[in-house]
Amino acid sequence: MRRGTLEAYKQTFLVPAKLIELRAVYLSRATQKRVDFVVRRLGDRGANLSSFVERIVRTHLEDYAEEIEEWRKL
Repeated sequence: MRRGTLEAYKQTFLVPAKLIELRAVYLSRATQKRVDFVVRRLGDRGANLSSFVERIVRTHLEDYAEEIEEWRKL
């Protein structure tokens, strides 16, 4: 997905997610500023930092699910 279209990126990462049972995740100030910029500039109404981070982490875990399971068994 690295070289996808803007619309594909938005559909993957910038769609608001309904988050329940929230837990805190900390980012450096520099990273948070960069992410806020992306979400504000590229996201539609309702896009937010928490949904963006949630979708990035879920995508990563899905992409690496097989490897993570193999490494867990080491």
